Amino acid sequence: MTALLRPALVLLALCAGTPALADSADRDCSKGAAEQRIPACTQLLDRKLAKSTRALVYFRRGQAYAENSDDGKAVADFSAALDLRPRDAASLTARADAQSRLGEMDAALADYAAVIAVNKRSALPLVNRGFALLQFDRNEEAIKDFDAAIALNGREEEAYKGRGDAHRALEEHMAAIDDYTQAIRLDKTYKNAFYARARSLIEMKDYTRALEDLQKALDLDSDFDSAYFSRAFVQWQLGDTEAAIADYTKALALDTNFPSARLERGQLFAALHRYDEAMADYDETIREQPGSDQAYVSRGIIWRELGDYDNALADLAKALELTKDKPDTLNERALTYLAADRYDEALRDADAAISADSHVTDYFVTRARIHESRGERDDAIADFNKALELDPANKPAKGGLSRLGAKP
Repeated sequence: MTALLRPALVLLALCAGTPALADSADRDCSKGAAEQRIPACTQLLDRKLAKSTRALVYFRRGQAYAENSDDGKAVADFSAALDLRPRDAASLTARADAQSRLGEMDAALADYAAVIAVNKRSALPLVNRGFALLQFDRNEEAIKDFDAAIALNGREEEAYKGRGDAHRALEEHMAAIDDYTQAIRLDKTYKNAFYARARSLIEMKDYTRALEDLQKALDLDSDFDSAYFSRAFVQWQLGDTEAAIADYTKALALDTNFPSARLERGQLFAALHRYDEAMADYDETIREQPGSDQAYVSRGIIWRELGDYDNALADLAKALELTKDKPDTLNERALTYLAADRYDEALRDADAAISADSHVTDYFVTRARIHESRGERDDAIADFNKALELDPANKPAKGGLSRLGAKP
C-alpha cells in the first residue's frame, strides 16, 4: 500500500560545510539508489577520513539503510555518526525515526528530546516527536507537541496534519477535519491531508464530501492505492457497486498484496450474489493471509448460502480457532447449525455469543429463531422482545413476533 507516513522533515544537516570527496565513490555515496549508495559509502569508510567527513559518510549510509528498510543497520550508522558529532540534530532525528520504526519507543523519544533541547526555536523537532508519539498511540501527548509546534510556526502544515491524525485516533472527527482543512489551506497539493480528511468524513458518514476529497487525492496521485480502496468503500455506501468494484480492482492492480481490498471486494461480490468471484477473492485472501479469520467467516457464509453446511462449518471452526471464540463468529456458526437443522448445537453457540456480549441485537434474534424452530414459543418471544429492547426498529424481531402472533 502507498505509504501514508509523514515526509522527511529537514533539520540543519551535519553535511553543511563538509568538504566533498572529489571522486566517484563520494558521488555514489550521496546519489542514486540505496543499493548503490551502501557499498559506495562502505568503500569510503575504508579510507582515512577527517572526523567530520567520516560522520557524514556514516550518516549517508544510515540514510541508505533506512531507505532499504534495514533500520537496525541504520541505527548503528547514525550512532557511529553521533559518536563523532554527538549533538548533530540530523543524525539524532534520523536515528530517532529509525528507532521509532523498530518500536524502540524510549530510545526514540530520548533522541527526539535531545533534538528539541538544542533546537528550541524550531517547530520541526516537535513535529517529528509528535508523529513518533502517534505511532505509539500516545495521542494526547502528540497533540501537545503539535500544539507547541504550531505556536512556534503557524504555517507548518505537517503540524496540523499530525494533530488531525491524533484527533482522528481519538475519534474527535470535527477537530480532525478542522486541522486537515488548515493543512490543505497551507498546501493545496497535500494529498495525504485530503485522504485523511476523507477518512474522518467517512467515520461521520458524510460520504459525498469524502468522495470529493478522495477524488482530489487521486487527482494529485493517480497511483494512490489507499485512496482507491477508501473510495471503493464510499462508492459502495452510495450504492454505486460497479464503481466500487472498479476501485477495489484498481487498488489491487497497484498493490497485489492488499488483502483488505481483496477481502472487501469479495464481500461486495457476495452481497451481489456473485459467489464465484467472491469465493475467488476469499480463497486468495486466505492464501495470502492464512491468519485472516474474517476471510474464513466470509467464505463460510457463502458456503452456507450455497447449502454446503459441512464446508461452512469447517471454515467457521477455523475462524473460531484463530479468534478464540469471537461472538460474531459464534453467531454465524449458530445460524449455520440452524440452517442445517442442528438445533442443539445452534443453541449452544447462540448462548455462548450472548454470554460473551449481551448487547448485540442480532444474537438475540438468532437465538429467538432457534427457539422458534424448536417449537419453544415463549423463549422465542422473550428473545425477540429483548432484541427490540436493544433496537426498537429491528425488523427481523418485529417479523418474528408477528409470525408467533405476539405483540412487542
